[in-house]
Amino acid sequence: MRKLKITILSLSLVTVMSGAAVAPALGAIANYFSKADPLLVKLIITLPALFIIFTSLLFSLISSRLSSKTIAISGLFLYIIGGCGAGFVNNIYLLLVFRGLLGIGVGLIMPLSTGLIAYFFDKNEQSKLMGYSSAMNNLGGIMATVLSGYLVSLNWRYSFAIYLLGLFVVILVILVLPKSEMSKTKNSIDIKSIRKITPYAFAMFITMVIFYTVPSNFSIIVTKENLIPTSFIGLLMSVQNITSFIIGLVLSFIIKKVGRYTKYFASGMLALGLFSLSSTDHIITIIFGLFALGVALGIMVPILNAQISLLVDKEKMTSAMAIMSAMLYLGQFSSPILIDGVQSLFHLQGLQMPFYLAMMLSIALMIIFVKIPISVAKNYQN
Repeated sequence: MRKLKITILSLSLVTVMSGAAVAPALGAIANYFSKADPLLVKLIITLPALFIIFTSLLFSLISSRLSSKTIAISGLFLYIIGGCGAGFVNNIYLLLVFRGLLGIGVGLIMPLSTGLIAYFFDKNEQSKLMGYSSAMNNLGGIMATVLSGYLVSLNWRYSFAIYLLGLFVVILVILVLPKSEMSKTKNSIDIKSIRKITPYAFAMFITMVIFYTVPSNFSIIVTKENLIPTSFIGLLMSVQNITSFIIGLVLSFIIKKVGRYTKYFASGMLALGLFSLSSTDHIITIIFGLFALGVALGIMVPILNAQISLLVDKEKMTSAMAIMSAMLYLGQFSSPILIDGVQSLFHLQGLQMPFYLAMMLSIALMIIFVKIPISVAKNYQN
């Protein structure tokens, strides 16, 4: 069982790298494609999310025809081809095509990374493994941002080589993951279950809209303002991933201490982090802002996912997690479109304006949480 846990958690290691992995290189990529629409450059980070959504929503159909092992291997190969291929092109539209392939690959992997936890393990282990899954997700982010930041100092194209990490995960999946066919039981989700998970799916969407203002804008801002050397952008951005990784490991302790106020604490840290990032003229405020965001994300995603495991029957878990994944990535994809759209609509100026808008959205999320019960604390206290 230990090898199976490691294999399933390794899927979480690569999913975060779908878009944000090359975020430290975005400033250099923007300079290379200086004649392209700035929104197209930001879509390098968020476009994979659009294809992840479509693939995730088709996951029930795909899983009814293929074993989880076949799906995982297929997804990982698309992940590697789409991820690495983007570094070989000179046309931004072709680059975005490869990012789309990457998104399809992650759309196959992401529901498995959480759904297999619910399928193979009982409810006593699920919440803890959800926390570990989030930690592994952020470990992948740490590795990606630090390495990408170093590689972009050599050439922005090299930053796409980090997707080769998928080769390691493919080997684990081939050797360890059983050929389980989860959809031999009734796997489609019913309307009643959809109604139960809708508030949490909406909260996941808003959380990602807020959070993805950072990878979509941070590198561009610090590059334009020449705040730090390019090679250090990835290292600085890894503060958030490192924090989220640690939070994932100690999440049960945090929930025991904070209890039913955990959701307010997490959304409050989102707002505080974005307020700090809006003052990008001092390295200390930047580091604190990234730290606060790491705390928020390290709590928010696993408690929302764990809540679903309490509300939905085991046979419907994979479909429910596919919906959660779709909303997570819809938030990622929509983030620059919505934030830039609001800026354009109200003629709001300033490089840091996306952070101010996201901060106000964080406060709104905190208010929304008044109506959304979170009862996963019971699981973490077992």
